[in-house]
Amino acid sequence: MPETGKDEYKFILPMPPSVNSLWRTSGNKVYKSKKYKDWWAHAIWALASQGSAKKITGRYKLSLYFKRPDNRRRDLDNLFKAVSDALQAAGIVTDDCNCSWLEAQWVEEGPECLIKIQCL
Repeated sequence: MPETGKDEYKFILPMPPSVNSLWRTSGNKVYKSKKYKDWWAHAIWALASQGSAKKITGRYKLSLYFKRPDNRRRDLDNLFKAVSDALQAAGIVTDDCNCSWLEAQWVEEGPECLIKIQCL
């Protein structure tokens, strides 16, 4: 896992889909949307290629920095869920319920989605 400081790690992902577009329904079944599945596959691969065998097992602070892709209105808080679930699925964190501090912001420069995780 690439370290940025003592007990702090950094990852880069493509822009996650909004929580509004993660799931679809058909009758009584709920399933991942095509957009979510495509992003998910890329995100898990990206996290695995940037990570290592070390896992964050305790409480942590999650800081997310998103580069706004266009001028459309977007809710920043709709981008947390996919990232948090991907971190757990990739084995970076053992359980995303251990996130004790969550912050996010739009940035003008940088990758689409920059993730910083600090162990608490």
